[in-house]
Amino acid sequence: MTSPDITADGFDQRRQDRLRIVVPRYGASVVGGAESAMRQLGHALASRGWRVQVWTTTAADEATWSNGFPSGVERDGAIEVRRFPVLTRRHPWLFRQQSHAAYHLPRRLRAEHLWAIGQGPWAPGLIRALRRADPIPTLFSPYLFYPTLFGLPAAPHPRILCPAAHDEPALRLDVVRRAVLAADALWFHSPEERELLLTTHRAAGRLPSECGVVGVEAPAGVDPAAFAARRGIAGPYLYYGGRSSGGKGLSDLLAAAELLHGRDPTATLVLSGEAGDVPRAPWIHSVGRLDERERWEAIAGAAAVVVPGSLESLSLLALEAWATGRPCLLNAASPVLVGQGARSGGGVTFADAEELAAQAARLVADPGLAATMGAAGRAWVAATYGWDLAETRLRALLAAATPIGWVPLAEDRRL
Repeated sequence: MTSPDITADGFDQRRQDRLRIVVPRYGASVVGGAESAMRQLGHALASRGWRVQVWTTTAADEATWSNGFPSGVERDGAIEVRRFPVLTRRHPWLFRQQSHAAYHLPRRLRAEHLWAIGQGPWAPGLIRALRRADPIPTLFSPYLFYPTLFGLPAAPHPRILCPAAHDEPALRLDVVRRAVLAADALWFHSPEERELLLTTHRAAGRLPSECGVVGVEAPAGVDPAAFAARRGIAGPYLYYGGRSSGGKGLSDLLAAAELLHGRDPTATLVLSGEAGDVPRAPWIHSVGRLDERERWEAIAGAAAVVVPGSLESLSLLALEAWATGRPCLLNAASPVLVGQGARSGGGVTFADAEELAAQAARLVADPGLAATMGAAGRAWVAATYGWDLAETRLRALLAAATPIGWVPLAEDRRL
């Protein structure tokens, strides 16, 4: 008699690797480092035979968590996506007041539970579903939001947390400590992130951990000249793609672009993604969201790629720049970026707009130096951030985190 776990072609479903990923937002249109990293991880694992499912919310906008997707089940290529409704929008002004209270009041008066609900996205249906979920490995990222803070203690084991943490007051809250200690393993983006979290929550040092979540591979055949030709950009340009929210350093970047243009009138700045309101100026090209092919072309054609933010657990943009052989300009206020630049040899740091403009002018004036730095970054990314390495690290975490005697449910047919 044939086992119900054996398919017609002889494949044993009990041996297939499975993973549930929980993130606050998800989709090709979602701009965000942690969210993008988890989507890329999911697709990379699915392409290697894993059965990957994403549990997320209907939220599209990070500022208010307003709904941008329908609830229910959909597919993102090989990944099944389950969206749970967000029941209330976040009001930024009100949440700022909640945060001030949570960060500054005595511990007994902080109302951290209400702060976590206000942080959102508030999707209690997601937490209820996790309590009933089948016991397969579940990966949460980032640490900061309601689905992780309440989902980690509710989910079945094994639970892995990919914090995407940076130095901010929220990291020190008790509600965060409880969520961190509910994990069975920690998966960090960088050594600096691991040091920060384990210094902040020393008890988490008993948990198994790894560094290196993502893999970065530039697509084949990217033409470095294509983006500028298509957009009518004649001279060298700096590139930044991402959000312009707090900690992203957009004001310094815009000031530096003006200074650079004053030194070299042919030099401009290209902004893509969620750049927000930027001034109209001859030295700024705000191009909005780009499809993946054009985004890689914009990176590959840049004189240098700028990472202006100070609050980073890892810069995916820097890794992508190095994967195409381009140098990076990195904010010296971020220990993570300083570490990435030092280990790769592919970047220089800046402290303010004036230094950013000076370093950019140096790379624009010396393409040979820029190419040398970019080549060093490319070699480092190839050796450190391949998808095979990421999969190996995940397997090591699961082996260390899985309780003795735990086995996946073979009868689970929903993944």
